[in-house]
Order: sequence, then structure tokens, then C-alpha cells
Amino acid sequence: EIRRIHRETGVTILYVTHDQEEALHLSDRIALFREGRIEQIGTGEDLYLRPASEFVAGFIGNSNFLPAEHLQTADGASTIRLAGGSIVTGVKATTSFGQGQNVRLMVRPEAFRLTPTPTSVALAVEIVDTAFFGDRRRVVARTAGGDEIDVRPTSDAEVGDGTATSGQRIFFDPASAFLFPA
Repeated sequence: EIRRIHRETGVTILYVTHDQEEALHLSDRIALFREGRIEQIGTGEDLYLRPASEFVAGFIGNSNFLPAEHLQTADGASTIRLAGGSIVTGVKATTSFGQGQNVRLMVRPEAFRLTPTPTSVALAVEIVDTAFFGDRRRVVARTAGGDEIDVRPTSDAEVGDGTATSGQRIFFDPASAFLFPA
């Protein structure tokens, strides 16, 4: 109803909500507040796809955060070492980091794949659980560093029979990930 009124009248509407889906659906622009201060202003897409902080990334949608060590930055992309030893290159940093600095890698569940793509990097994991939710499946994987990752496969073919096994790999495109200070 609010969206229809806005479309018909063209007036500015300020709507306060704690419901993420409602905010993403109704708004042209969102101001996300934290402790009385604006954390980020932008479209719903901006906040979800280009979060300005770990708080925004964790507040809007689901996110996986993995501890890592920053190794270097070249051409605006960072190289990191994950807790289990995997090296990942080409990750977008939200700020500049020093060599050896502890950082947190953020990857959305839907950015992980169970099958590789031409630009993806692999993480060795153990698949510890799979669940069927009708319109989607959820896979929980555990990294060599002991961190659990929420994976949202894009198809049933990726999941296979749903058996939890070790020695698996999951994949993600580093361009879909972000780095935040630890």
C-alpha cells in the first residue's frame, strides 16, 4: 500500500522499520542506523551487494565471516590467507590493510558453489549438514580452520544425494567477497 501511494502521489515518505525484507521492497533509499549514527545510505542493492562495514553486511541478509590474514594489495584487490591456510586473491577491501593485519572475509551464502566456475577459488571443507526447504537447499560446511559456512546451492544437481562427507570443496568468486577489519 505504501509503495502504491508513493507511486501515485510522488511525495517523499519516511518509513521506519526493523523488517529487512520490507525495507528492501518498499524503499528507493535506505539509511541504516547503528547506535544513533548512520552506518550506510544507499539503495537496498547497494547495502546488500556493497556493504560499507561488517555491521551492514551482517545486518542486511545472511553472511559468512571467516578470519584471515591480509598479505598484500595490488590493483585494488587483496590477497589473504584464511585460517586453514588457503590463499585467496582478488578480494575487494572496504579499507586499506597492512601486511599481516587480521581481517574478516565476508561471503554471502548464495555466492558459494559446490561446483567450480572459471573465476572461482576452492576451499577445502567438510560438508556437515544438508537441509531441504522446498524452494531451496542449505548446506553447512566446516573449513579446515573450524569455521562453519552457510552455503545456498543454486540447484539440486549441485547438492547430489545430500550425504555429508569430508574431503569436499566449495567454491566462490573472490570478486563477490569483501574484507573488513578484524
